[in-house]
Amino acid sequence: MVAADARTAITFALSPGQAHDAPEGRKLLRTLGKAPWPLHLLMDRAYEGDETRQLALDLGFIPVVPPKQNRGGSVS
Repeated sequence: MVAADARTAITFALSPGQAHDAPEGRKLLRTLGKAPWPLHLLMDRAYEGDETRQLALDLGFIPVVPPKQNRGGSVS
């Protein structure tokens, strides 16, 4: 789900239980398209990977997500 606030959903999708969160999240981001101006995008740790983070940046979002404990290297 992508929401503007606690009461306003922008888009959502249902996926099978065996589907991984990050690919489904990237699909939702692609449906949003390019942000009209830099917007902070609050994400759960399930979406913390490099591919999701880069897609968010490419679309004009500023990803805000706590790093996974097992993440190696630097976080950009």
